[in-house]
Order: sequence, then structure tokens, then C-alpha cells
Amino acid sequence: MKNLLELARTGAGRFLSAFSSRFSSTLLSFLVLLVASHFLPTQEYGLYVFLFSIGSALGLIAVLGQQILVVKHYRRTEANAHPFNQALVGVNARWLALGCFSLLAAALPLGLFAAKLPPTYHYLWLAFVFAAIFALSEYLQNYFRIHGRINMSLVPREIIWRGSSILCIGAAGLASGLTGGAGAMAIVTGLLGATTLYQSIVFLRGEGIGWLQARQHVPVGTHADWRRESGYFIANNVLNSASAYLETILIGALLGLNEAGFYFVALRIAMLLTLPVAAIDTVGIPMIAARFQKSDTEGAQLLIGRLSFASFGISLLGALALAIVAPFILHLFNPEFVQHEDVLTALCVLAVSQAFFGPGSWLLMIGGGERFFLIARAVLFVLYLGLLYGLARIGGLMGIAIAGLVFSAASNLAAWYWIKQKWRIDNMATAFIRPFLFGGTPEAETAAALPGDRATEGASR
Repeated sequence: MKNLLELARTGAGRFLSAFSSRFSSTLLSFLVLLVASHFLPTQEYGLYVFLFSIGSALGLIAVLGQQILVVKHYRRTEANAHPFNQALVGVNARWLALGCFSLLAAALPLGLFAAKLPPTYHYLWLAFVFAAIFALSEYLQNYFRIHGRINMSLVPREIIWRGSSILCIGAAGLASGLTGGAGAMAIVTGLLGATTLYQSIVFLRGEGIGWLQARQHVPVGTHADWRRESGYFIANNVLNSASAYLETILIGALLGLNEAGFYFVALRIAMLLTLPVAAIDTVGIPMIAARFQKSDTEGAQLLIGRLSFASFGISLLGALALAIVAPFILHLFNPEFVQHEDVLTALCVLAVSQAFFGPGSWLLMIGGGERFFLIARAVLFVLYLGLLYGLARIGGLMGIAIAGLVFSAASNLAAWYWIKQKWRIDNMATAFIRPFLFGGTPEAETAAALPGDRATEGASR
């Protein structure tokens, strides 16, 4: 709690805004699921979850790594119209256009030939449209957060979109106008489009359109570096997306939409425990990036230790509370879900383990370790697929949850190893209490230069 207070002082109102927005978002996301489950039959609810998972997964991929690139390189201390920032935003825009228009192009034939697909995939085109909007929204969230505009970053999607989805789905259900899972998906897609349009207008007012012709403001070599990094970020986004949604999608495609509905709900309940990570990272990652740019190893270690310890402590307390109320929450969605309470327990362990490692994966992305992380996660993902298949056959839903836990822990350990070896920074939650136990951090004496150090930047690449 002490470190949380210190972080609150340094982050001031931004941390409070991020935490309140994330908490409200999580609560509203539950209400969206709860309202949809109340008005939709189990099969149709499973269809909604199936389409939403596909759309979210594709959206995270279609942003093409630009949400990370802008966080890593955008110079917050410079004006929006600074040539470097304008050139960066221009690169972001071109990649985003490629991703979004590719999804819309794929949605067209899926819609035209929907009747020839199996019933589960009749509305697959709608998931692709949702994905295109979601990709743009994901970028804008990160763009506004590096400017310290936490409310503009989070409120439109996390609060207004989810809140209006609850009202519209509920109103359509009460009026008997909710046309199944596809109807619910159409509602949330339209509302997301409206909130993202608002963010886009605010973006254009602040950034202008100078980025359309700012390509020549940075050297050709810089563009090559950004393309290379974008490639790594895209590949890592694919793995992140797969780890977040692959299990639900496979369950819906292979085991049935009813099982997919439960797993999605259980996963969302468990992800409550990552709320501290999301809230703290929203403020903390730009602060860490600033220290990286200044090659402030000691300051980065201190901040990262606090963030990891705070997120882990809150998540662990939340897990203990959730163990008591989990059966009741599952019963609210569907009484049949309670029989799978053990699956929820495994997913909660996964969430707490993620909190223990704090912002580990983000540190690799902004610290020059994207290539290592891509290779490591690709190898782990292949092993994960085999483990997923084997444990699913043996333990069903529980086996799938355990496979996800193993993959997540292995990925976090790989990230921790690289960060520790390269920058002499420990991102585990235990890094915060180590100075109090051993009288200091031995890494401080031999700390490597951070990636912002121009003298070592080329070598790190």
C-alpha cells in the first residue's frame, strides 16, 4: 500500500483517473455480459461471445504493432507538430490503414457468401467489421495515454461504449427486438464505431494533418528501423491475441458455443485480477519509457519494482476475495456454470501470475527486446499448441485453462530473463522488497545502459 501511495503522488490525478476508468470499465463489461446472457438463449449467447472473441483477436492483430511503436518513440516533451512526431504518426496511419482496410476487404466476401458457410459462421463478416474499428480504437487509446490524456484515452471505449451497450442491448431485449447473438454483436459494433469516431475527431484537432506529408522529416534509416520494429510488434501481437482469445475461439468451434460462453465469462471474471496491472501500466509505461530515453537505470528499476509489487499485491488480495464470491457470480450468468468453478480457479492463478511480473512484456517492446521475445514466444507457442491439444483431450475445459497458465508463466519468465540479462532490471514483484531485505540492489553497480543511450542503441539492435 505504501508504494501505491508513492505512485499516486508521482502519477497524481492521472493514476486515479486510470484506476477509476479501468474499474468502471471492468464493472461495465460484466454488466454487458450479464445483460446479454439474460436476454439471449445460451446458444445465441455463445454465438455473441464467439463473434466478439474473433473480432477482438483480429483487431489486436490489425493494429499492426503501431500502438507499441507510438509509445516507444513518440517524444512527449516535444510539441505535436514536431517533425519527428509528425513523421511517426504518419507511419502509424499508413500501417493502420493497411490493417483496417484489409479486414473490411475480407468482410465483403464473407457477407456476400454467408449463406454458404456453416451456421456458426453466417455472421463472421460482422466480426471482421468490428475488428477494423477495434484496431483504430486500440491505437487511439495508446496515443492519448502518452499525452497524459487518460480520460480521453479510456472513457470513450471503456466507459461510454460499454455503458451504452448495456442500455441498447437491454432496451432491444425488453422490446423483443434483439435478433440473437448477431444482433447483440451488431449493437456493440455500431456503438464502438461512434465512440471511435469521436476519438478520431479529437485526434485530428490536436495533431492536425501535417503527418500526411511528414515522411521526409526523418532519415530513411529511421523508417527502416520502424518497419523492422513494426514487424516484430505485429508478430508479438499475433501471439498476444492468440493467447487471449484462441482458447475461447477453439472451444466455440470444437466443443460448442455453450462451453465457449462459460469460458469467456470465467476468463473475464479472472481478468478482474489484472485490473491493477492495466490501471498502473496506463500511467506507468510512459513514465518508464521516459526513463529509458534518459538512460536512468536506477530510476527505471525503482519505478518498475513499485509497479510490479503494487499490481501483484492488489491482485493477490482480489484473488482471495474472488474465491469466496466466484460461485455466486457464475450463478448470475447461468446456474450451469457453477459446476466449472475449478476452471475459474485455474484462470485466477494465471491472472495473479501475470500481475507478479508487472509490465514485463511492455519492457521488452520499448527496451529493444522485441526480436528475442518474438523468437521465444514463437517456440513456446508451438509447444503450447501441443500442450493445449493434449490437456484438452484429458481434462476438457480444465485442461485448456492449465495449458494457458503454463504458456503465460513461460512467456513471462522469458521476458524476465531477457530484461535481467540485458538491462540488469528485475521486473518481478519481489524486486521492490529486496532492498529492504538485503540492504540494496546489487544490480545498480553494474547496470547496463538503457535503450535511450544513443551510444549503445545501435549495438542493442
